[in-house]
Amino acid sequence: MKQTTIFTVLVLILSGCSLTAEKNSVSNPDQSEQPIGKKFFEYDQIQHYLNNIEEKNLGELNDNQSRSELDSIKRGVVLGNIPKDMSDLSFIDQLEKIGYSKREVHKSKFEAIDKIFAEKSVDEMVWADCKHVYRDVLLFRKNSKIIGVAKICFSCRSNIIIGTTANTENFGQNGDYEKLEKTLKK
Repeated sequence: MKQTTIFTVLVLILSGCSLTAEKNSVSNPDQSEQPIGKKFFEYDQIQHYLNNIEEKNLGELNDNQSRSELDSIKRGVVLGNIPKDMSDLSFIDQLEKIGYSKREVHKSKFEAIDKIFAEKSVDEMVWADCKHVYRDVLLFRKNSKIIGVAKICFSCRSNIIIGTTANTENFGQNGDYEKLEKTLKK
């Protein structure tokens, strides 16, 4: 029994991630089917930036962050808190220079994305406790103007979403990270 517990703890430590669940007081049996509240963004275009940085190269981001402004931006976008708010969008011009590739999300995917990027209530919140690596950045645009940004870490089920007044607390629950990843990458 003691060896099993030690083994389990070692596996969780070595993998760097552990899932955590928390009960929420509000429930809705149909939450996976349709949004309950308002959409996060009213947009007409989504740009998806993807960085396929490998885990083994993450240490370099910390080591190189003081070498140049571009290295500092790369660390802040991939691992940190860039952008902080909608006035902090200068990083966008640097995304392709720091290893992100850009593509337009087809309008046929907007309906599925709207169901994910909407206020929801959930029975149980699940998230992973690990090092966030934001490989996916979504820019939501309306009439060519950026109105929202979402940074997504699919492996940790983590996000940074700015530009909305909607409640983003339950974003990604009920399998929405998986649905979003499938929608973006198919």
